[in-house]
Amino acid sequence: MTGQHGFTAPVHVRWSDIDMYQHINHATMVTILEEARIPFLREPFGEEITTIGLLIAEVKIVYKGQLRLVDSPLQVTMWSKRVRAVDFTMGYEVRSVGAPPDSKPAVIAETQLAAVHIEEQRLQRLSEPQRQYLQRWTR
Repeated sequence: MTGQHGFTAPVHVRWSDIDMYQHINHATMVTILEEARIPFLREPFGEEITTIGLLIAEVKIVYKGQLRLVDSPLQVTMWSKRVRAVDFTMGYEVRSVGAPPDSKPAVIAETQLAAVHIEEQRLQRLSEPQRQYLQRWTR
């Protein structure tokens, strides 16, 4: 789903994602970001899924509020922060299911992803269509 704030994908929380305090476990947040990223990156990278892979170079997560099972599906809004020759950085805001898009997010995150040629195990330059797609989502 698109909007003025970025690309938003719903991610359902599973019972196993909850810790003993009834909050979404901090380690699960990396998986939630990954699940949200799949539909966002399907258009530019879906065709080459067997040739070009994306490796996580860096993850940063800042927790601003609590998220619980009742907040599912989480609304994960994503955008491009920086696009370079072989890598790009994505920004994320994670909100409860009913939270307005302009409300304070419970989680702010970013990931740096590098494109790699799977068979040759080397960095791969982003194609022009991939760069254009990512730059379209720059915020």
